[in-house]
Amino acid sequence: MQDNARKLTYGAMMIALFAVLFAVSLYIPLVGSVSLFFIPLPILLYRLRYDRSASVLVAVAAIIVSSLLGGVLSIPVAITLVLIGFVMGETVQTGKSKFYTVMAVSLTVLISMVVTYVGGVLLFEFNAIDVMMDTFQDAQQKMTEYLSDFGALPQDYEKIIADTFSYYGYTIPAMVMLGSLLTGYLFVAASFYTAGRVGGKVQKFPPFREMKLPFMTIVIYALVILSSFLIGNDTTSTGYLIYINAMVILRFTFLLQGLSLIYYFLHERKSTDFITVLATVFAVMLNPMTILLGTLDTAIDIRAWIGKDKVN
Repeated sequence: MQDNARKLTYGAMMIALFAVLFAVSLYIPLVGSVSLFFIPLPILLYRLRYDRSASVLVAVAAIIVSSLLGGVLSIPVAITLVLIGFVMGETVQTGKSKFYTVMAVSLTVLISMVVTYVGGVLLFEFNAIDVMMDTFQDAQQKMTEYLSDFGALPQDYEKIIADTFSYYGYTIPAMVMLGSLLTGYLFVAASFYTAGRVGGKVQKFPPFREMKLPFMTIVIYALVILSSFLIGNDTTSTGYLIYINAMVILRFTFLLQGLSLIYYFLHERKSTDFITVLATVFAVMLNPMTILLGTLDTAIDIRAWIGKDKVN
């Protein structure tokens, strides 16, 4: 009886905390954008302490309370956040790595985004992608008028803008996947950090500087590049869409690998935090060079040379 009472009391506390964080995210813009990533925390904390069945009941109650706070349209968001917390709790309880947890949460975010997009199109005839592209086109039109008034319109401006919009339109799938991955990481980082601070047993990431992509990534990169010769110049084909989205994702991963190599080098040289921040800014600004560094670091063991140079 005492155990059931504790379970009910703790569940009520977590539901209340979920509701407060949800309300803050809905009605306080700036603070809400930060508190959003902590909303799944109560579900995670409850799952770390109690069994799956009790956690499901708490999750359902959290969704109901959130719908009362935000209305019917907030239910999909509440369901997504509850699922994220539940998935994090399940992966921790089953002993999965933190990387596995990030991938599972990212997949949850991606599926939720796809379902929400399809639901918006079918139920409300609202296409978020079309609205976004229309917004960009309106901004481009205003910029064109502004530059024309000052006589500063570059040559081939229309073609450049058309090519840019086409590129962003083609790479929407890659952007959505990368956005889901980043969002999943932020959810896990915020919730795991807080859970660890309050006594929860959660996994930790190894330092970012130790990141090392498998050599197979280089093989895949080479195959994708070679496939471009088979696709040709047909930008409307499915093959081209797969190629350009694969290149966006691979270049992003190599950018992260390049940053990891730079952090490793600076750590070995015991550089200050200011130098690290400055190096990060330049690495992002000069991203083609950083991507090249990441590609080389994946293909060959540059870190061994750095360590050897340190010993000598």
